[in-house]
Amino acid sequence: MTTTTTPPETGRNGGSAPASVFRELIGRITRLEMLVGAVIALVMVSLVLIESDILEAPFENAQTLLFTVGGTALAGAALVAMLWFRVPPVVRLVVLVVPFVIVNWWLISPYFIDDTVDEGFSTSISQQLDSGGETPVVPAPSDDDTTTGSTPPADDTPPSTQPDAAPDEPSTTGDEPPPPPSGPVLLGAGQFVGLAGHSGTGDAGLFQNPDGSLLLRFENFDIQNGPDLEVYLVPGADQTSLSEGSIHLGALKGNVGDQNYELPSGTELAPGEYTALVWCEAFSVEFVGATIAV
Repeated sequence: MTTTTTPPETGRNGGSAPASVFRELIGRITRLEMLVGAVIALVMVSLVLIESDILEAPFENAQTLLFTVGGTALAGAALVAMLWFRVPPVVRLVVLVVPFVIVNWWLISPYFIDDTVDEGFSTSISQQLDSGGETPVVPAPSDDDTTTGSTPPADDTPPSTQPDAAPDEPSTTGDEPPPPPSGPVLLGAGQFVGLAGHSGTGDAGLFQNPDGSLLLRFENFDIQNGPDLEVYLVPGADQTSLSEGSIHLGALKGNVGDQNYELPSGTELAPGEYTALVWCEAFSVEFVGATIAV
């Protein structure tokens, strides 16, 4: 009894069919596409050599890793499909290169560009800290001040000649409340620290304006830039995520310089600790934070 074996299917140029198809698809890539790919690779390597932190960006968390790996797989699948259906080379370049450049500019350019902001304010964190950050209050005299046992000097003026105190004369005993502050008052301040591998320095302070509104101010602020950065005030100390009760204060105005963020009208903060948190919305990762005790 004899047995026969079926040889593997071969392509037009010999070899197995999958290998032959793969070689045929590769052969459809033009020299122009290879040149553009080489230029892109050279630029990326140069950027990594200049700023090595770029390599850490795709591995910050599961979301960034999925974005990087998924995007690469999707681009590879699109290239194979376009080669299979013999899409013209120019169209292939536009479909692949344009999104690649846009996405990478959005992700990488912050590593090389600083957005500097210089917003003024009627006072500063350092000025208020140096002055104590509070409106001085004159203490009222205690009962001990009138019971020390010393005898007051005798009044030689006859009783009949002593002037009566005016009934409407304002009291000067110091019992009146102090006047309201004429400018913003610092409620609390803290210093920024880098989070999740990001670097950053600066001061954060919560101010209460004379009208009762609240404002968060950054001073001497200098952090690593990034895409889609937002500012939050999060209840609790040393917070690294957006918990319940977090207050969104808007997009980060700049990664360098002094800047102000008004809290929503009517916001009231209970005494306690809060974290001024700069958060990357695109990848759900923390950048820097400062704990403020109110």
